[in-house]
Amino acid sequence: MKTRKSLRWRITLVLTCLISLAVCLAAILTYGVYLHMEKSMMKKLVQTESARLVSRVTRFGGHWEHPFERDMGPSMYAWAESDHVRAESMPPVLRELPVGLHELDQGDSIWHVAVAEAMDGNLYVLYDSVVVRQQMREFTYALMGIVLGCSVLSLLVSRTVARWLTTPLNVLAERLERWAPSAPDAALSPHANEADRLMDAFNRVQHQVDASIADQREFSANLHHEIRTPLTVIRSDAELMLTHCVSDPAAVNLRLERIVRCVQEIDQSLESTFSIACARFEDKTPVSLHACVDDIIESLELEAGKAGLHFVNAVPPTQQEDLSHHALLTVMRNIMRNAVLHAAPAELVIESVPHGLSFTDSGAGIAPAELSNIFDRYFSNRRADQLQRRERDGHTPAEANQTGLGLAIAKRVCVMQGWSLEVASPVAEGRGTRFTLLFRQATLPPQTAP
Repeated sequence: MKTRKSLRWRITLVLTCLISLAVCLAAILTYGVYLHMEKSMMKKLVQTESARLVSRVTRFGGHWEHPFERDMGPSMYAWAESDHVRAESMPPVLRELPVGLHELDQGDSIWHVAVAEAMDGNLYVLYDSVVVRQQMREFTYALMGIVLGCSVLSLLVSRTVARWLTTPLNVLAERLERWAPSAPDAALSPHANEADRLMDAFNRVQHQVDASIADQREFSANLHHEIRTPLTVIRSDAELMLTHCVSDPAAVNLRLERIVRCVQEIDQSLESTFSIACARFEDKTPVSLHACVDDIIESLELEAGKAGLHFVNAVPPTQQEDLSHHALLTVMRNIMRNAVLHAAPAELVIESVPHGLSFTDSGAGIAPAELSNIFDRYFSNRRADQLQRRERDGHTPAEANQTGLGLAIAKRVCVMQGWSLEVASPVAEGRGTRFTLLFRQATLPPQTAP
């Protein structure tokens, strides 16, 4: 995946280019002005010097008797001659020039020449720009050095300005990365630009929102169905009792028992829904795991005794974890109630593991084909152990009418709290099931059935 440049890099590049361009334009304009001024100065110099010399020499007569040759330095020379008197040191090329100002390109320099009439001949004033050309080269190098230095300085300043401008955006991106659910996109580079990081965080939030909306809609629809069904049973049984079954005490007792089970089913559905809603917002506090297990055992003791499930609390009394107490109770209650419904008669041992708990029962276990679906909603009514019990007993047991939300709720709360809940079955001699609850995300060692 091609990584786009960061906003800080773009601001740095744009500011550096703009400043460098401005400096370059200033340098070019300065160089042009310098050339124009130098050219004007040379013309003015030779013109002024030529007029001064003409005014001076014409005071001594009207004819040249001797050639006029002067080194007026630096780089300035003057000659005067006539047709009868020749200046031997004057370059021959000057004799071909008419009266006026001229520029002769000599390769390394330019001759600025002023030709004027003086007495019976001409006066020639020459300025050789070789020294000026050398100064111009030095001036060009100085301009280039200034441009380069200003570009480097602009780069440093631009980086500082870009860092200052993008700091709020980077703080926002980092905060959203920490707040956004799930892990960042694996294809996203650790040095991705601010826009990509923000887009990834927003995409994760949007995905979570979409998933939550779909999940809540499904949950609400299923809950509506699960509550409406037992309510219908309660209503029909009550109507039958009022009309047909008043004289038959056995039938009344049977229907009353079914009404009680339906009420318990509604109560469990509402309690589970409330648990999911509340577990999300509770603050973390130090919690004694041993005491929590005792609380759950006490609340399920009567139900477990009827089913034939024996609890063993092997968690050390000193073990504590910083977590949501209500969320922990919700998860543990649903795991242990699941053992009551599906593992009994058996023994359930709750043990401590590093930063977590394990729940191991000695029941019949879960078929390997069902392990991947064990946390699905309403999967309990399709469990093989219930189907086998129905075939064995020849009727539908009371626990078969349970909502099947227990493990799904436990898994959902774990996801919201950032915990890990895994299941393994069988665990010993082809029997038993072990649920492992970890309060810190970790990779569980592979578990093989003995």
